Amino acid sequence: MLMAAMVVGCSESKTKFNAMDVTGAPWGQSYALPDLQGKTVTQASFPGKVTAIFFGFMYCPDACPTHLSKMSEVKKLLGKKAENLQLVFITVDPERDAPDQLTKYLHSFDPTIVGLRGTVEQTQAITKDFRVFYKKVETKGSAKDPLAYTIDHTTFTYVYDGKGRLRLVIPHDLSAEKIASDLKHLID
Repeated sequence: MLMAAMVVGCSESKTKFNAMDVTGAPWGQSYALPDLQGKTVTQASFPGKVTAIFFGFMYCPDACPTHLSKMSEVKKLLGKKAENLQLVFITVDPERDAPDQLTKYLHSFDPTIVGLRGTVEQTQAITKDFRVFYKKVETKGSAKDPLAYTIDHTTFTYVYDGKGRLRLVIPHDLSAEKIASDLKHLID
């Protein structure tokens, strides 16, 4: 009995997250893309902050605005702790998402969201590293207008802890309350 108590006492306590715990994953370990003013942003750009990264595009009809609204709600649920959370949006549509328009779009949800927009090649490289799927889908009228398309894409959020380590992958359907609970554990 004493031996069992000693083993339990020595074991490392591990937080049970609502999201997928991907601590130690070999992918998504770093990123470097220009922000909407052209300055390179990396996971080291937000020292001590938990960083939540979402891939999407401005003309997304449902998943992106839903997610951005949810993350604004998460920040409200975090209260004062939200100061230690940085939201980052990486566009998968650099051809259409012009920096000035994307800035206005993101700030309509939260003025502190940092938008990142690389070249088509940089976008391909970072989505491959993060295992993010995205694909242009032709829509009605796209033959007349080459910019008339939508994009199917992965809707996960990737969360780094305050030391810049990838820790969580949040599925799109996880509630704001559960996301806030997970982030509180990482912020503390």
